[in-house]
Parts: sequence; C-alpha cells; structure tokens
Amino acid sequence: MSQFQIALPTSIVPGANVRATTDAGINDRDARLLDRFMAGEDAAFVHLFNAHNHKLYSYCVNIVRDAEAAEDITQEMWEKVLRMRVEPRVVKNPAGLFVTIVRNLSLNYLRNRRKYAVLDGTEESIAAPHHERTEQEEMVILALEKLSFDYREVLILNAYSGYSLEEIAVMLGKSREAIWKRASRARAQLSKIVVRMLETEERTAFGVVRGTSSDQGESND
Repeated sequence: MSQFQIALPTSIVPGANVRATTDAGINDRDARLLDRFMAGEDAAFVHLFNAHNHKLYSYCVNIVRDAEAAEDITQEMWEKVLRMRVEPRVVKNPAGLFVTIVRNLSLNYLRNRRKYAVLDGTEESIAAPHHERTEQEEMVILALEKLSFDYREVLILNAYSGYSLEEIAVMLGKSREAIWKRASRARAQLSKIVVRMLETEERTAFGVVRGTSSDQGESND
C-alpha cells in the first residue's frame, strides 16, 4: 500500500531567526493594539479582530466540530476581550490569551455536550463545518481526534489556523524547539493512525468483495 499523504503542511522545522524576530514583532504589535484598545481606541480592537478572528474560528471549529457552536464561542471570546476595558491590565501575549479563552470555552462546550448526550440517552451529534470536506480531509479529521489534545491542538493551530510554530510557541509559553518536537511527533502519530484507518478500510472492502463472490458461487450451485 502506498504511503498516505496527510493533508497538512509537509515541512515542520524550527524557524529561522528572521522568522522568529518577525513573529516576536507581531506579538509586540498585538500587545500595543490591546493596550490602545483598553485605553479607549476602538479602532485598535478592529485591527486585533481582523488579524485573529478567522484563525481563532478555524481553531475552534476543528476542536468542537460544530460550525455554529464555533461561531458562538469565538464571539463569546471577543466579548470577554471587550469587557477587559472595564478593568484594564497589561497583556504581553494577546494571541496566547485569545487561544486560552477559546480553548477553555471549547472544552467547556464539549464537556456539556457529552453530559447532555448522556442525560438524553442520545448519540452525540457533530455537525460538519461550513464547507464540504473531501473523503481525505474527513479521514484526517477523524485521525486528529484520536491524538492527545496537546498534539491535536498544535497541528490545528498550525495547519488550519495558519499560525507559525514560532507564534504557537509564544502563545503556549513554550520554546520553539519544544513546539517543533510536539508538532513533529504529532504528525508522525497522525500518519500512523491514518495508515491504520486505510488498511482497515481495505480489509473491510476486500472482505465484502470476497463475501459477495462466495455467496454468488453458492447460489449458482
């Protein structure tokens, strides 16, 4: 069987110093924008929203697997940011704060969904994101859900939200090397999971074909 090509970025390597400097500059820019917003400048909030809203939504929808819930959670996160103006404080890592809020809200949503599913005695229903996924994309998503949350999170932030590994390191308060190792190990595990899923599909399909052929032979006798 040929090696399955994972639909995620193929190059995960530690960034160069130039890229690290650029990412640090982005974080400094966000910190200044958040300071200006809390000082009363509404336009600064708009800049932050435009820079991060789609990325945070992409992160959220791939965690909760429900487009409508992801929209609500992302909106709730921004509402929390807006309320920060009431009691201004210095935030040196705005993107990390945004991701932390969205992560906590997403995990709360998942816990509540599981709790209600148990109480109702119904199967947990997961709505698809806005766009129709290909069969390969669906398989990757199913495989992602089998990873530990730490591994799944870094791949989602990188592959789906578009944050660089350097940005993710700053967000999560880790070194670039630690995040690179986490992403590399996550990718390796993801590849193994997808290969196993493909092998299972092939065995199932082969078994069905053989069973059908056998049944036809018996009926002809």
